[in-house]
Amino acid sequence: MDGLKKDKIPRILIVDDVEINLSILEEIIQGMGYVPRCASSAKEAARLVDEERPQLILLDIYMPEVGGFEFSERLKKNVHTRDIPIIFISGDTAKENKWKGFELGCVDFITKPFDMREVAMRVNTHLKIYQMKQELEDSNRNLHMVIENQMKRLEEEQRNTLYALARISEENDQGRESHMENVGHNCRILAQSLQLSPDFRENVSENFIQEIEVASMLHDIGKLRVPEGVIVNPLTEDDEKTLEELDVHARQGAHMLKQIYDLTFQNEFLAMAIEIARYHHTRWDGKGKPRGIQGKEIPLSARITAVVDMYDIIQEDYKDHITEEEGLALLESRAGVYYDPEIVRVFMKVRRQMRKVER
Repeated sequence: MDGLKKDKIPRILIVDDVEINLSILEEIIQGMGYVPRCASSAKEAARLVDEERPQLILLDIYMPEVGGFEFSERLKKNVHTRDIPIIFISGDTAKENKWKGFELGCVDFITKPFDMREVAMRVNTHLKIYQMKQELEDSNRNLHMVIENQMKRLEEEQRNTLYALARISEENDQGRESHMENVGHNCRILAQSLQLSPDFRENVSENFIQEIEVASMLHDIGKLRVPEGVIVNPLTEDDEKTLEELDVHARQGAHMLKQIYDLTFQNEFLAMAIEIARYHHTRWDGKGKPRGIQGKEIPLSARITAVVDMYDIIQEDYKDHITEEEGLALLESRAGVYYDPEIVRVFMKVRRQMRKVER
């Protein structure tokens, strides 16, 4: 023990209402090179535990006011003290007491009168077990941190690769360089606002908000596999040909992302990106494509992205044809037809917080 620093030397709490027992155990613990702390009652012992958590407790079963069993129960119910090993000490060798002690979570029994070698053996054994358990928990925590950091790096690499692909998909769209960033930023703002609505509060968590900011930026990645220039015209109703082209674009995007999801480290933002890519052109009234999907059957992430995407498209692609007021009126008129009416309602309330395209 001489080579150990003072703060590394185990503290042993001894709890017994008989002074001679405390003195004997204190002398034994000191002789072993450990630091004894003595208490003559459960109340005093609780104070000492609060001051400094011991590595092991020697606890008398029979004490006035609060006995050893009751005090042990209290310690085991406390998340901060439940793992401290407890050795009961008693002159009563009845099996019932031992069974009850083990049921309460004690690790061993020492009988009175004390045998110094027995006390030393049992204390050393359970200290080593406790220390090994603590070291294992520390190792597990460190390993968890290493794995978590590796997962974050893998996710970041995936994200950067997907960003690059998404940017390539928009290279030929003149004047739309900021579209991805606008959609991501505005989806986050809209999702945060929906958190305040009773209709969405249970479904919009903090994780959802973080994920949709990233996932929504990949909504148009399907353009890599469809002819250039396919984009919904917000000034006209969608005809069957346009609907088919948009559905191809959505299916191709979801398929690309699903292939990446299946072959690489899987994460939540990529799973959300798949559903956004597939359903962000799906109409609320079910008259679009894919057929048979309507209303709240459309994933919430896709319903949010659809409104934000439309807002940005109106500003970017049709800024020379309609005013912002006319574009917002068009968006609002399509609530309940193309878009979730409640999402549009919330959007109209917070639209001034949205990132806008410079006109």
